[in-house]
Amino acid sequence: MLLGNNRLIRRRVIVGLLLAASLTLLTLSFREGNGGVIGGIQRTALAITAPVSGVVHRVTQPFVDGWNWTTGLVDARQENTRLKEQLRELGAREVQTQGLQDQVTKLQELLDYQQSNVTSDYEQVGAAVIGQTSNPPRQTIMVNVGSGDGVSLNDPVIGPYKDGGGLIGRVVQVTPSAALVRLITDQDSGVTAGILGGSAKGVLLPSDAGDGLLSMENVKQEDVVNQGDTVITSGYTSGGRNNNLQSLFPRGIPVGRVSSVSQTDVGDPTKVIQVTPFVDLGDLTDVLVVKVKAG
Repeated sequence: MLLGNNRLIRRRVIVGLLLAASLTLLTLSFREGNGGVIGGIQRTALAITAPVSGVVHRVTQPFVDGWNWTTGLVDARQENTRLKEQLRELGAREVQTQGLQDQVTKLQELLDYQQSNVTSDYEQVGAAVIGQTSNPPRQTIMVNVGSGDGVSLNDPVIGPYKDGGGLIGRVVQVTPSAALVRLITDQDSGVTAGILGGSAKGVLLPSDAGDGLLSMENVKQEDVVNQGDTVITSGYTSGGRNNNLQSLFPRGIPVGRVSSVSQTDVGDPTKVIQVTPFVDLGDLTDVLVVKVKAG
């Protein structure tokens, strides 16, 4: 017990002496400034430790630089990853926005057609495409309107293009809530058509090559047809290579544009016209069904 008290007393004495010495040195330092004994001691200590400090700095600086470079590289990579993620998000938003804009454009084209006078005598029903078969020779789509919406067999179907709307096919099967549409490029399709502003008439049939083009056949040799002419429905029935022309399309529905004119042999009274459809039949999302059976 006595030994422990002696150690405690010695520690307190040592702490007191160190504290007194520190106060004395601080007092002398303030009084003498950079000169005097204390200033000399400080300068001597600095002269002794400065070389050691410089060596330590030179030795440790590469490690410090390496650490700073590594942490900077990690931060840069993290920032790069973050920026790439932001770019991906912006790209996805841009794609989504572009998709919505394309859909709005197509709907506006159908609206422009609906407000035209081409089929003003018939009621028109908007529909969404819910299925499509594009494997020649079969070319069909399924739409989400049916007999419950007043849709009937052989009703024409209109698709969007930049100048309004164009014929894409006719209804061949109907359920209460859906309808199957045979596209004009299907092997069993046939449309009587003529040249806008001209007297030439013929039958539009799918190209034998299955390339999405149409052939306007039974056109008389004397009829004037030029490349770039607009082809429209003629509103009458006809025969030809395909006699399955049950639908009486309203006259004046745009179908496509003449892309080439082929003159046949002198003895043949007809010539063949190649027609490119106005509507992109491989990218159908929204259409109009013209209810010709109404009323």
